[in-house]
Amino acid sequence: MSGSTDFDLMSESFFTNPFPTFERLRTQAPVYFFEPFQCFILTRGADIETLTKSPRFSSRRANELLGGLGLLGEDEASKEMLAVWSRLVFFQDPPRHTLLRQLVMKGFTPAALEHFRPQVASLVERGLEKARRQGEMDVVADFAEPIAINAIAELFALPEADRPQFMRWARDLLKPAASAVGTDDVRTSVRRTSNDMVAYLKALVEKRRAAPGEDLVSQLIAGEEGNPQLAGEAIIQSFQMIGAGFVTSTNQISNTVLALLNHPEQLRALRQDPELLRGAIEESLRHEPAVLSINRLCVEDTELGGTRIPKGRFVHALVAAANRDPELFPDPARFDITRTPNRHLTFGVGAHYCPGASLVRLEVEESLRALLTLPRWELAGTPYNYRGSNLQDRGPSSLHVRFPRS
Repeated sequence: MSGSTDFDLMSESFFTNPFPTFERLRTQAPVYFFEPFQCFILTRGADIETLTKSPRFSSRRANELLGGLGLLGEDEASKEMLAVWSRLVFFQDPPRHTLLRQLVMKGFTPAALEHFRPQVASLVERGLEKARRQGEMDVVADFAEPIAINAIAELFALPEADRPQFMRWARDLLKPAASAVGTDDVRTSVRRTSNDMVAYLKALVEKRRAAPGEDLVSQLIAGEEGNPQLAGEAIIQSFQMIGAGFVTSTNQISNTVLALLNHPEQLRALRQDPELLRGAIEESLRHEPAVLSINRLCVEDTELGGTRIPKGRFVHALVAAANRDPELFPDPARFDITRTPNRHLTFGVGAHYCPGASLVRLEVEESLRALLTLPRWELAGTPYNYRGSNLQDRGPSSLHVRFPRS
């Protein structure tokens, strides 16, 4: 087990463009021990597929992950937080994971999402109002964030007045993602936010039990009924879907717009042939993914990629690096919206493939479709910075774009 200070995985410059570092890791240290986090980093597609399919690497890691981040204490708020997080589908192995996934996926079937498409299109059109009126907008704050939070809110039929609070909660919950939490204030804030959000969802679930609708909460409640193993899961899994759905959609919409701006020949090709729209989405998911990594806990001493990984160590699989692995993709650094096949790893592999993947694709598709009605895009003078302070999520904190009429 060896580490090196040669690989920068923490700085602002790294998050602005992590891909040269990923390439060096993949060629020089594909199974790399990262001393600051005391974890292993994977960058090869083959190793990541092995990780996701091996029972020696577990998703049941809530206690270890939250404890390692310093989020857990002896106080009641810590215990309440752990009781919720340890039940999230994200932190389960089969057979429990299989049962919970079946419950969650009821709201994400192709038919259900196609029925939801007009609502997403309406949210997108509302988000474009500023660009149409002023010829300029911050794609993150004015467009992607409102679409992401309101799409989730529409699925759950959350009251309009409560949605800004959910956006604040979602941002708070992301602070510890795969990174050092930092300060006591942040730790306290995350615990408080987690418990406040659960309390809100408990009250919401009780309202929907009394008066069910067609929303996702009501579907989760119906899925619980008659199965004691699923008691209370409507609250728990709603908590996960709202938090995770917001950041991934926000970042992927923003990353896709920026990728096309940085590759104007591909943007021109898309304008000339709208049939390339879904190819552009898949290539943005591969080339500029909102998700940098997934992680697992090693539960049995094992060897991976020629390196021994001891029991109890975390392993972070950099799917964004695997998406540019030349063993998986020819000319992987090239952004090519006609690329086929395009079996990227952005949403994971196997049993833990992201339940919300189709929703993210739908939001990006409707966003692009609407943005392409604006005749020109160009970056405004304000520089963009990446919000990345963790190895899990990546997207610009702001992205100012002009849409000139001529």
